Amino acid sequence: MKAPLSPAQERLWLLQRLDPDDAAYTMYLVRRLRGALDRAALTRAFGQVVARHESLRTSFAEQDGVPWAMAEPQGASAPPVEWLPAAGERAAAELVAERVNAPFDLSEGVPLRIAVVRLAADDHVLCLTLHHIIADGTSLNLLLDELGECYGAAVEGRAPVLAKLGVRPSDYARWQRHRAERAAPYWLERLARPPVTELPFARARPSGTGAFHTVRVDPGLAGRVERLAGRHRATPFMVLTAAYQALLSRHSGQRDLLVGAVFAGRDRVELEPVVGYLAQTVVLRADLGGDPSFAELLTRTRADALAAMGRPGPPFERLGLPVDTLLPTMLVLHDRVSPPASFGGLEVSDFAAGYRQAKVGLLVEGAWDDDGGLALTFCHDTGLLDRAEVELLAARFVRLLESAMDRPHEAVSDLRIWTDQDESAIRALASPRPVAREDARGVPELIEASAHGRPEAPAVLCGERTVTYGELWAWAGELAAALRGHGVGEGDVVGVCLPRSIEAIVALLAVWRAGAAYLPLDPDDPPERHAPALETAGAARVVSRTGLPGDIQVIDPAAPHPKAPHVESPQGPPPAPPGPSSAAYAIATSGSTGRPKTVLVEHGALAARVRWMREEYGMTPADRVVQFASLSFDAHVEEIFPALAAGACLVLLPEGATGLPDVLGSPAGRGVTVLDLPTAYWHGLTETADEVAWPPGLRLVIIGGEQADAAAVARWRAGPCRDVRLVNTYGPTETTVIATAADLGADDAARRPPIGRPIAATSALVLDGRGRPLPAGAAGELVVGGAGVARGYLGRPDLTADRFVPDPSGHGARRYRTGDRARLRSDGSLEFLGRLDDQLKVRGVRVEPGEVEARLTEHPGVGAVAVTARGDDLVAYYAGAAEPAELRAHAARALPRGLVPTQWVRLDALPLTTGGKLDRAALPEPSRARTVGGVAPRTETEQLVADVWAGLLGLDELGVFDDLFELGAHSLLATRLAARLRSMLGVEVPIRAVFERTTVAALAEVVEELLLEEIAGLTEEEALDVLTGQVGALPCGEGGS
Repeated sequence: MKAPLSPAQERLWLLQRLDPDDAAYTMYLVRRLRGALDRAALTRAFGQVVARHESLRTSFAEQDGVPWAMAEPQGASAPPVEWLPAAGERAAAELVAERVNAPFDLSEGVPLRIAVVRLAADDHVLCLTLHHIIADGTSLNLLLDELGECYGAAVEGRAPVLAKLGVRPSDYARWQRHRAERAAPYWLERLARPPVTELPFARARPSGTGAFHTVRVDPGLAGRVERLAGRHRATPFMVLTAAYQALLSRHSGQRDLLVGAVFAGRDRVELEPVVGYLAQTVVLRADLGGDPSFAELLTRTRADALAAMGRPGPPFERLGLPVDTLLPTMLVLHDRVSPPASFGGLEVSDFAAGYRQAKVGLLVEGAWDDDGGLALTFCHDTGLLDRAEVELLAARFVRLLESAMDRPHEAVSDLRIWTDQDESAIRALASPRPVAREDARGVPELIEASAHGRPEAPAVLCGERTVTYGELWAWAGELAAALRGHGVGEGDVVGVCLPRSIEAIVALLAVWRAGAAYLPLDPDDPPERHAPALETAGAARVVSRTGLPGDIQVIDPAAPHPKAPHVESPQGPPPAPPGPSSAAYAIATSGSTGRPKTVLVEHGALAARVRWMREEYGMTPADRVVQFASLSFDAHVEEIFPALAAGACLVLLPEGATGLPDVLGSPAGRGVTVLDLPTAYWHGLTETADEVAWPPGLRLVIIGGEQADAAAVARWRAGPCRDVRLVNTYGPTETTVIATAADLGADDAARRPPIGRPIAATSALVLDGRGRPLPAGAAGELVVGGAGVARGYLGRPDLTADRFVPDPSGHGARRYRTGDRARLRSDGSLEFLGRLDDQLKVRGVRVEPGEVEARLTEHPGVGAVAVTARGDDLVAYYAGAAEPAELRAHAARALPRGLVPTQWVRLDALPLTTGGKLDRAALPEPSRARTVGGVAPRTETEQLVADVWAGLLGLDELGVFDDLFELGAHSLLATRLAARLRSMLGVEVPIRAVFERTTVAALAEVVEELLLEEIAGLTEEEALDVLTGQVGALPCGEGGS
């Protein structure tokens, strides 16, 4: 009998087609049978059960890309029983594990296997395995009961007593297809714009391999769960689900998250004895908005569960997102199950199956004990979480459940969740890392020591020019005297607006020696950008080669020179070396209000950082360090001052950052030992590493500015610099360049690379929304304390008070609220998870979208604007008549290059949420904002692929660059496309290729490659048949059908 599949079965069929080796949906029934086993009776029992249940006689066939269930008649023979001898428990366990972890090929007969392992004449292990497409959890219990009854009846010579079957699985599948269409509107609305649920501790790459940890809820606590459920007209499943939702929320900070659940789907009496895939997998959307009490959360969860229970599961293929995005985690509570009433006199007990599959990232399964307790098994993907992390998570769940039962009317955020181990770890993290030994000298004094100790050593190299330490220090002293002659004194801020040059380095040192702080300005930025920074800093003087608008006094750095006549110093001795609280420099950063913020860093913070860098990076006079960053970025601090404090040689890039490869290939560059690069730039280098002239003595590469990519780490470790030390650093400008650091090794190529641990004299804590410290596995705001915290924002006392907050450790210390989401890993290192606000990082540049949007809305041809990041592009979406070229020019007149959008998308109107706010998730991808049929097919293959897709999608025409999945394609249509192409061309197009090549043009390339491979193995006559479309002439087995 041929019958359609239910929507749930279709999904399982497709998953098996996509990954034939995946055994995640192999179900199993494994029991130990002790006593004298009658082999003939057991074989007969298997036959009776198979004959009774249609699903156990059903295979699956594909016709024109559509799967069908093909049920054999009742008289069909059962699969043969595999009788296996085992020499002991270990051998038996291996045989069972081998079978329960074996995948099924749904195209090869009924997905059912039966094995019996013989340990002794009176000791056997029953191992029944079947694919989830023909059974569910309830079915396994039914099979065990019916096998026991049929075996007992065979032994006793009587007819088995079994429940009458009135409904077949094929009937149920047809009914579900009808119901699914009616349920679709509910799910499409309920799961519109779904959140990406974050799992505690989770790494980036699932492995598909599962491991298990079980924790027991004692009968007392389990009873309280049942009583609370009764008081709220709920079920224990709803209480456990609410607690699990609270657990996830407390770890991620998310108030909107998804948890999968499974309902039996047997809400009619006639469905109760049916063996088949009747269970419904649904998605429950937790609402923790407003910080509800646990009782209120339970009420919300109950309503959500009741609404879902009455419907078939969601139409995942129509939601436009991968299933693992919607179902990263699940909670299932199994019904209470009694052991089989009889199994022909045999004693039935559990036997470890050795199952090692993971259906989702984290699955929590609850099963009731005989004494009323509850066993909670945490099945986790070993690629996402390790055993210790899951054990800790399970302990936190039980702690939270206890707290919720004690105080159900307390806010979820106040329920006790962290273990005693967690509390101890939090206390240990609160203090800054100690400093091994304290050097009281500031950075100017450290550089002066280098100059006096090795005056003839090269200090700065720029192209063909080199200055020694003696010349550098003398030149800085003379320029400092000139600055004091122009009225510069202690407490002043002096602008430095110079290109990459020796003069620029001299100017920074000269400003310090004059007793002032410097404000670096990029000469390539528009003057409109400089003005607010100078005004905010109160800088009335600028060291520059060119004039600046307004009343700014410009001082030429080239006038005083070591070889030029001495410049008379002003009256009085030069200022004393700056103290720790003296201002060292000010840096302008992007501001959300449309004006840049100016951060002021003190000498004490600078000295702490430079000392750490010099020691941790192992800087010595033998080093040559490239100065890559523009002075307007605080990364220059890490490049310049540790090198000069160590007596190393600083190598400048006179042509800018793009000149790095040329410099590395020059004679001077061959001596480079240390590179400090923006992470985005380093990512690009790893892709062309074999083409770069890497210096033979390169020993250290420092990266920072944004999240490092694991794939880039893998390329680095496999390339010519595989043995070069790679340090990933993190730190906002407000914490003096860096606050944490991590050496990246081979392990970091397999997961999100960490930002490391706090450096010396620094604390880095992850706090929840109420400022409470969080333990490992929980995400929150990263707050940095210790010696590197800046003074604050110049001219912005309100913003300073908001972001620089008192440190509870006391002594007047402060901490900086970074606004970055982070999480402490179980190994003690931190990982960066993004922003808590709209701030962006594009190619290492910090961008406040509000600043860019404010500038663009000043243009008369622009209405609404939204700025966001797409990879390495800053994208501006706008409504209005202005052309992108004029908007680009308008932005460039006031914004630094890094803040000028690189892609522009004009819309009729910006998308809004139902609440009237900008819906950023609905902004289209800039490269995909194409009209259907924009570019017509250019080749016969493109035309063929376009015609097939257009037919499946119900469209008149398609453009070769239209994204088909944005136009409504989904997984089942992809299989039909592959089937039609196979029928028309005689080539097997992999379904995965259809998912990966989502445009007509891209898929046509694959088809052409497959045709060429096919033709290569044919005779001339056969090849001509292919080229002329006579596919039917191909020999069988070589593309024909």
